[in-house]
Amino acid sequence: MIKNIDYSNLNFDLFETTYKKILKKPNKDILLILFELKEFENKNKGKDFESLIIKFIHHKDKEIRLFTTKYIEKSTDLAVLRIIKKIIEEEKEKIIRYEAIRILGNWISSYSYKNNKKYEIEKLLNFGLSYISQTSDKEDKNNMLKSLSYIDSEKIEKIIIDKYNSNDEADKLCSIISMGNNGKNKWISLIEELLEHDNYQIRSSSCISLGLIGDEEHLDQIKELLDDEELDTQKAAVLGISKIGGNYAKEVLEKLKFSTEPEIQELSEKMILELKQEEELDSTDVPEEKLEDTLNKEKDDSQNSEFDEYDAGKIEGWGTLNTDGTSFIAPDAIDTDIDDPIKSLSDYEKPIEQPDIDD
Repeated sequence: MIKNIDYSNLNFDLFETTYKKILKKPNKDILLILFELKEFENKNKGKDFESLIIKFIHHKDKEIRLFTTKYIEKSTDLAVLRIIKKIIEEEKEKIIRYEAIRILGNWISSYSYKNNKKYEIEKLLNFGLSYISQTSDKEDKNNMLKSLSYIDSEKIEKIIIDKYNSNDEADKLCSIISMGNNGKNKWISLIEELLEHDNYQIRSSSCISLGLIGDEEHLDQIKELLDDEELDTQKAAVLGISKIGGNYAKEVLEKLKFSTEPEIQELSEKMILELKQEEELDSTDVPEEKLEDTLNKEKDDSQNSEFDEYDAGKIEGWGTLNTDGTSFIAPDAIDTDIDDPIKSLSDYEKPIEQPDIDD
């Protein structure tokens, strides 16, 4: 704990004075304090420092802005959604814009599962399409498409098809991830065509997208990628198999526990555990609200990782697996011919519940 700040007695009434006190400290100390606040909040139920931490969202130091942007992913406050949109439009640092666009996708994904959110979806769709048309940054365009791809929209589908047919591999990769997010069976044949693509990142994304949309009849196709020359593609095959689920998928994963590759062993064991947990949830008669609370808690728990989980300088290719078993890749760590390979299953995950948009 940083000297002179008692986290246990910190409450809303003290946030403003505490903010001013923290602001006087060196940037490295500010970052450490924010991390400690987050950790204290996670370990002490009922503590909520969001209103304090969010004050640093526009700090001059980019690492502090990055930390704060990632922190607000858990928020369900509509004011935060407006902040996220502002970051997307005004932030100069690519990695921070990337995080904000990804978080926007979480909101969109949450709304896409509800029939009474058409107004909110339309507003976010218009915002995203406007951003795509106005920004000159190609990576941002693709990232925004992936965030918008949860929406059932002919406009989105047209952009996905255009990028799929592009000779640019980054666009093709973006289209495959977007198809997985979109979830329509119409994409299956297109995804299957890229399972043997020369670029391993496209093969990897195809495995996961097919796993999300396909069923047991597609397991053998994904299973073939377990012998891929690239370990990351093998991992993607494990994830794709687990996403399809079912008895056959469990049989394949059980055998992978004896793989000669330690990372495949570890990942398969994790996926087996997750499948068992999903089966237990499915077999329990839980009210919808209760189930959503459970899923939200699991997501929150998975986000409680070290504050330096993103370090582009230490990541090559896909990098290491996150605590949720997915593979994280940062924009700064990307091959020059691919602007945004599959970062993690956060590209595909259903996020926490979000409230209505009122403006």
